[in-house]
Amino acid sequence: MSSGRRAALPPMAYRLPARFDDRGDHPLRLTVFPEHGRSAVEFDFAALPVSDVMRRWFLERFALATGPSGSYRTERSARSLMSAVRSFAAYLGLLDHPPDAPNGLRGAHWDGWVLTLSPGTRKSFYGAMRTLSRGCEDIPGEFFARAARTRAPERSVKLPSYTPDEFKRITAVAKSDVREAVQRVRRGRALLVEWRAGDVDRTDDPHRWEHGALLDHIDRHDQIPRYPSGRNVKRVAQHGGSAVLFGQLYPTVWDVSAAAVLLVCLTGHNLSPVLSLPAEAHRPDGDSGGTKTALVDMLKPRRGRNRAHMNVALTDVGGQADGRTDVSSAFGVYELVRELTAPVRARSGSELLFGYLGIKQGLAFRPELRETAVSRWARSQQVVADAPSTSDGEAGVLSIDTRRLRMTWLQVHERPVAHTEQTLANDYLARNRGNLAEYQKVVADTLEEQVTTAREQVHMRTITIEQADRAAREPEVVAAEVDLAPTVLTDLIAGSLDTVLGGCTDFRGGPHAAPGQPCAASFLMCLSCPCARATPAHLPVIVAVHDRLHDKANEMTPLQWAQRFAGPVAQLTDIMHRYPTIAVDDARAHIGPEQQDLVERFLSRSLDVQ
Repeated sequence: MSSGRRAALPPMAYRLPARFDDRGDHPLRLTVFPEHGRSAVEFDFAALPVSDVMRRWFLERFALATGPSGSYRTERSARSLMSAVRSFAAYLGLLDHPPDAPNGLRGAHWDGWVLTLSPGTRKSFYGAMRTLSRGCEDIPGEFFARAARTRAPERSVKLPSYTPDEFKRITAVAKSDVREAVQRVRRGRALLVEWRAGDVDRTDDPHRWEHGALLDHIDRHDQIPRYPSGRNVKRVAQHGGSAVLFGQLYPTVWDVSAAAVLLVCLTGHNLSPVLSLPAEAHRPDGDSGGTKTALVDMLKPRRGRNRAHMNVALTDVGGQADGRTDVSSAFGVYELVRELTAPVRARSGSELLFGYLGIKQGLAFRPELRETAVSRWARSQQVVADAPSTSDGEAGVLSIDTRRLRMTWLQVHERPVAHTEQTLANDYLARNRGNLAEYQKVVADTLEEQVTTAREQVHMRTITIEQADRAAREPEVVAAEVDLAPTVLTDLIAGSLDTVLGGCTDFRGGPHAAPGQPCAASFLMCLSCPCARATPAHLPVIVAVHDRLHDKANEMTPLQWAQRFAGPVAQLTDIMHRYPTIAVDDARAHIGPEQQDLVERFLSRSLDVQ
């Protein structure tokens, strides 16, 4: 393994960009530089209806919260924080005797402000003001204590997933828009290359030659040809107009919005992390013929300061015919967007994946895509819903919501994306009330099927406590009772035949290997093997494995747990029921360190044959 390469450092002459204008005309103006190279945003605190001391305090605390070590490092979160500051300052400004400095804040100020907030803003504004005041020695403890114990009531927002057919239709619409955009831009760029190479004859095909000349002018000058008066030349309209011509070389906001929605459909990520994708990616496959994969950085600030940055693998699903536009895999769509937006990045200097040419309010290359633009694309789509929305039974139109798309992806794949399996089960699937009853039935049916199958299989046989005590005195008698040779019984009791959950009495004669060959099956298969025997000495490990497998229900979805562990847990429970309750409780309380280590290695699969 290579030692890697040194981290990139700024040049020696680099200086941090100024955030304050202390000596200029705007001493209470702060510049925020969002993560991922987005455009700087300015916030002015001069208009806050509080004293200059309070304005300066708000400014300084805001600078900490939006700085490199703060928790409000994106433009969206910084604007949300500023909204909370304006709200709190507006409340203070209405008081007869507002505090002149932070040390004048009291718990009553917090309580009064809380009463002015609408239910929709309480949770975010509470968190914002707690962030501003946390660790500030100028604020009395009374104020922060009141803020710390105030909690916004949870709002029950119904966010059901789409049906499978609805999800397919939304995905198909996004695919269609992306495919059309790629084909349109590729045709335009191909014509430009052909025209510049002199392969378009002006005499034989004057219309096509003129079309290529217009594209060449746009590509060179970033504008359409105009008369000295400023009006567009007539031939521009003959070729569809300026918007059509620019759209033949550059992606529109509609194109990249559809691509963003499609990536949500294909990856299950939230929209905001998708919009944070950079254009630069690492290709671990080296494009050498294997599975095409792009490792990209993704930003999800909600995960916290230390876990916000993620490495995400965008993989080609395979099966795409050569020459076809791949809009069915995350890797394919990522590469298509990179191709489409490359000229935009070259002109804007952006490192982000998404960008487009904006026509409205003046021609400009936009270096990023905002969620509001994606929302406008979503509202414009006429995707038919499964359920009728009118009394006459006519099908309604779906409201495309990327949160519901993510919810649907998680329900279909049941795999956590940028969260834990426990969060997936408890916060996402459990919140999906629209399909909860159906999901519960599937889980119940799977549990019943797995438990029934486990109990119909051959059970691991057991040696009772009384038989284990007598084995030393009368091995032949006990061996006959348990259908073993005396020597095998002696070795079993002594622990010489131990696996994990029991002992193996014939490791070359089991059902999981060819006759005469040593068994290489997982030790969990011992639970349904006729060659396996459990003794009282194995009970601590059996109980510990049972409890650990049972606890895994909190770490994954109910359906995943039922499919993977319901059967083994049922078998372990049956074995435990063959022993007295007091023996099981004693085994649970007195498992030794070596046995505990064995359980850990067993559950981590480090004992399996690799």
